[in-house]
Amino acid sequence: MTPLDTMVTPPYLYTLKLMLPYTPSSNQRFLAIYIKFLEFRYTMDHFHGFPARSSSKDSRHGFAPMGMFEDLKPYMAPEEKEMMDQMEMMMNMMEMVQSTQAAEGGGNGAGGFDPMDMMMGMMDPEQQEMFQTYSNMFESDMAQAYNNSNEKPKKEGEESL
Repeated sequence: MTPLDTMVTPPYLYTLKLMLPYTPSSNQRFLAIYIKFLEFRYTMDHFHGFPARSSSKDSRHGFAPMGMFEDLKPYMAPEEKEMMDQMEMMMNMMEMVQSTQAAEGGGNGAGGFDPMDMMMGMMDPEQQEMFQTYSNMFESDMAQAYNNSNEKPKKEGEESL
């Protein structure tokens, strides 16, 4: 049963659904339509008078919180579950990195968790080499810019060595 079914369907309708395959085939069509009609009616009654967004689990953001992944998994195909697991793992890793950085005052303290090491571990050797090359170029450019900004301004008539 989905969370919606649990919320709007009374227990006796579950019993009718369970009994449906055991009723004579001549009555199954009528009983199935009757069950669906009652489900529709109970759903309408349940939401009658509710504001449009009241059914959201987290209406402040317009979407359900992280628990949404766990709520959805039982209704998904195996491939979809695997994708959701990967998304959830990525979100948990991002949250862990943010909390670690906050605990360290925004920096990478000695012996602390380094997100760059984690990212490098996810790359193949070719990607690691390319990343390292660009990183070294960026660091040398930044060092040069820093050195240029720390030079004392020359006075008139002073020559550089």
